[in-house]
Order: sequence, then structure tokens, then C-alpha cells
Amino acid sequence: MESTRLLRGATDVIDVRDFFEKWDSSVMPCLGMDETSQYSEKDAIAKEMDISIDTVVELNSVCGVDTLKNGDELPDMTLLKTFPEDVDLMTVKIQKSEMIKRETSSHYKQFINKKLKYKTVQEKLSKFKSGNPANEFTQDVPSDYKIGHDVILEISIHTATCMGASVNTQPKLGLDQKFQVLGSQRLTELRDKISCVNDLTISGDFSENPDDTSGFYAKDVYRSGFFYMEGVFYNDLREVDSRDYSSEIRKWAAEQGRGIGPMTVQGMDDVFFLDLKVRLGQPYLYLHQGNCEHIIIFTDIRLFHNDDIQDRREYPRLTYKRTYKRSICRVCEIHSSRWLTYGSEHAPDDPSFFCDQCFRALHYDKDGKKLGDFKAYKYFDKQAVV
Repeated sequence: MESTRLLRGATDVIDVRDFFEKWDSSVMPCLGMDETSQYSEKDAIAKEMDISIDTVVELNSVCGVDTLKNGDELPDMTLLKTFPEDVDLMTVKIQKSEMIKRETSSHYKQFINKKLKYKTVQEKLSKFKSGNPANEFTQDVPSDYKIGHDVILEISIHTATCMGASVNTQPKLGLDQKFQVLGSQRLTELRDKISCVNDLTISGDFSENPDDTSGFYAKDVYRSGFFYMEGVFYNDLREVDSRDYSSEIRKWAAEQGRGIGPMTVQGMDDVFFLDLKVRLGQPYLYLHQGNCEHIIIFTDIRLFHNDDIQDRREYPRLTYKRTYKRSICRVCEIHSSRWLTYGSEHAPDDPSFFCDQCFRALHYDKDGKKLGDFKAYKYFDKQAVV
């Protein structure tokens, strides 16, 4: 039996398909997901309580949420999308001037956002508020992409980050991304949505010809990867040159005296999230690029609701993305780094970071000839490109 250390607070193993199928059938119509059915929530309540629709309507008025109000509630605020022309208040004029400056100057907008200390990016989430089905995401969804009865799994992706400058500092896990996935989606659909700056790595020294575009991104060279959950390696073997990264691990675990295993293998493209057996709150592993590791944690499983985004094309849906401090050029200290140099006599540090303009201005003459003996590698800043 596999020796697994459970994280404190993790749930028992949940069979996702069993979780979905065990819901009482009377609950499903209340979710309002069947477009062809006129069966409403009131109909479901009337059937369950064996009363008439009129009685349900009366109960709603007598026992509804409005009966809990005492009359002193604050009125709902109307949020205006434009500034009224007939308002002569100085505060409105200043606010209007401020918004115009942000719209016309990208540098000023970037400066303001930095000062406001926004730590997360949730652009997609901000466009959709739960409980507002009249949202742009729910309008005019083609029938082929309309979601029926399903489950939603909330998944968080964590990466290791070093806190402090010491090389002996132990890395700590930091929340990087959050996704909502459907039970009817394949594991590969989530893998294709997870962003990692290491996928954009281009190996090789480009100091002789910085305009060389013959290099390949790491994601196009090392395309294998796996999820490891509850003793199962879900390998991504969609490409003919894919490798089974788990084979060496399984051989090591099978050695006598290890006390680990048995471990099984399945194809990532053959498995749906409904087929999984997972624990909420338990860390699992996503590995790609040979040794780039991410921790994935299932944080919630629930039924799909009509307040959720109805378009299947929006899933897996990014609901959170961490923002990182940019690695800026060591010369101009304005632009994001694009080059990493070793042995450069023009750099204050070794290695050092340069934006494209400063890198070329300091390391090449007007004819593009290399000046000095140094090595240069293309650098992709996580905040700038992912």
C-alpha cells in the first residue's frame, strides 16, 4: 500500500463521479440548467412539498427574504458608467479628470496601479458576479457549448518561491493560479491552461546573433508531463516523442524496502475529472519540463449552477492570477528584462539583466558587431510575459 502523508485538514477520498450521481434528482431542476425544460424551482418545491404553485407563491411572499428587513436598510446604490454632464461638483470634476489621465496615459495608469498595491489579477472574475445571470458571459451561448448537468472543481496551483536573498533560504509555496474546471473536461485541458514561465525558455547563447529566431521554446521541445494524485500517474503522452517521466520514479519506488506503492499509470488525455478520486486540501503534483514542479490542490467540488458561466469554451476558467514584481533592466531601470548576461564588462553585476534597447546599445556597435567577451541568454520575465 502506498505510504502517503496526509495534510492536516484534508478530507477523505472523494469519488467525483459518485459525488455527482448521488445528488437527489429533485435538486437538479432547481439548478435551472436544462434549457429545454420549463420546470422551475417553484415547480420543484411544489412537487417536493405536495402543495400547489399558488401556495408556494404565497409562502414566498410571507416567508421570503423581504420579511427579514426592518425598513432601515441602506438603499441600493446605482453605479454610473459615465459622468453626468449636469453635475457641477468639484469632486466629480477631479474624478473625471483623473479617469481621463488613466485612459490617455498607459504609464500614468501603470504608476497608479502600482501605488494602489494591487496584488492579484482577477480580470475575468471581475467581469462576472455570481447571482447575475444577465451577464455578458451567459448571453447568446450556442447550443453546442451550453453546459448541462455537471460539477465544478476549484483547483489552486502553487509554486515554490524563495523568501530572502540567502542561498540557504528554504523555498515556500505560494499561490500562483486558481482555476474552475468542469467534471466533463479532460485532465489535458487543465494542463494546457496552466501557465509557467519555464515553458518559454529558449536554451543557448545568443550573444553572437541576438536576432537569431531559430531556437525553440522549451514547451515545444519537452512536451511531456504528469499529474500525480492518489497513487496514480496521469501521463501526458499526446505527442509521439513524449516520455513517461513516471517510469523512473515507479522503478525507484518498487525497490525492496521502500514501502512505497503500488503506483499505477493512466493517460492524461483519457481521463476526465469525473473519473478522479481526490481529497480536498491534499497537495498533489504537476511536473513538466523534466523537473519543474507545481503543487495542485483541489479546494472545492460543487454542482454546476445557472449562475455560473454557461459557455463551455470559458473552462478551464482562470479565476486568480498572482502578480509578481518585475525584473527590470539594471541600466535604465524602466523596462522589463529581456536578456541575461554573464561576463559582461558593461554590467554592474554578474550575471546581470538588460532590456532589449540597453542590451544592444552597450554590447554591439552600429553595425551589430559584438563588443567584448560575454554570453547572453534570452530572459522571459514572469510578470511581463505570463
